[in-house]
Amino acid sequence: MPPTMAWLTLVVQLTIVPVFLGALTVLLSPQGSGRDPPVSAGIGAGLVTLGLAHVWYWSRPWPTRPRRVVIAGALMVLANVILLYVLDFPQPLVWLYPALVVGAGLPPRLAIVGVGLMALVSGTPAVFHGHIEGVDLVRMLGTGHAIVLAVVLAGLGMTAVRQLNVVNVDLHATRAELADLAVAADRERLARELHDLLGQTLSLIAVKAELASRLSARGDPSAETELGDVQRLARQAVRDVREAIAGEHAPSIDAELAAAEAAFRTAGIELQVDRHVAAIDPGHETTIAWALREAVTNVLRHSGARACRIALQTADGVTELEVVDDGRGTVQSDAGTGLSGLAGRVQALGGIFSAGPDQDGGFRLCVRLGTVVAKRPEVGAAR
Repeated sequence: MPPTMAWLTLVVQLTIVPVFLGALTVLLSPQGSGRDPPVSAGIGAGLVTLGLAHVWYWSRPWPTRPRRVVIAGALMVLANVILLYVLDFPQPLVWLYPALVVGAGLPPRLAIVGVGLMALVSGTPAVFHGHIEGVDLVRMLGTGHAIVLAVVLAGLGMTAVRQLNVVNVDLHATRAELADLAVAADRERLARELHDLLGQTLSLIAVKAELASRLSARGDPSAETELGDVQRLARQAVRDVREAIAGEHAPSIDAELAAAEAAFRTAGIELQVDRHVAAIDPGHETTIAWALREAVTNVLRHSGARACRIALQTADGVTELEVVDDGRGTVQSDAGTGLSGLAGRVQALGGIFSAGPDQDGGFRLCVRLGTVVAKRPEVGAAR
């Protein structure tokens, strides 16, 4: 049971106090009850049995095993039958206690049936005394009606609480699962963005550092310029990581095209850009920018290409990016995370993604967003 509802169990446990007080009174003053001592002793024993069964059950009510409900309920019903119909105890309200147990412990349908039977028995004591013709309907609608109502409300109230307890348990489990999923999703996002962010930057840093090393060996003063670019790129990488952790990094197509031109120029790769863009859907731009960055990173790191073509066009709400190089187009066994993450981004927007060796040689990556029918993302060769 949720900690916020633990008070209810305590309240239900305290409801048995009048039963124990009644048993104590009968046992200590058997003559004052107007009954024979053996009858008074029997009533006292019956009340004590009822009270102990109540306390035993409610010591661990939420949740409980069916056997516990059956044992406690059977003891209470037996005690009530002996008290009311053998020893002539004039308090049918004692049916309230087994009704609480049945309502709390049995499945809803069985609980409704059990509570209903106890309410019927508690409201018609004259029938069980053999005085069928003397049943006073007016009296039953008075005191009897109040007893029946108390038994029904108590029993079915416990059924409602039990259902609420089940819902609360499921809710807490769902919240915990959602929290775990949120953490996993954030980790996946961070890993994907760090891969996409740092892949191109670190590749470019490596290219520029190698170029600076060669220029420095020849005594070329432009080596200092290249080393300055390495420092600038390193600082930019730090800023990008901070933005990625905060979830604030959103690349733009223009910035990625400019970075691609600078990277390819440094690496000595000829770049051709075919751009036919009227207006890009804002919901597409970030994903297209990530795709462009990933494609450029793959060309720099894995392709060994001498030339690359980037084609970007929009028409009728459809945005399409195609990056083709003339490199090896081979599969890299240690890569694939970037393309898999990119495929997930595209799929989330209902787009089409494909990547693999081009029929004319090299490697081809294509992203199409805004399509009516989305195909399953295909990664032909991870690089």
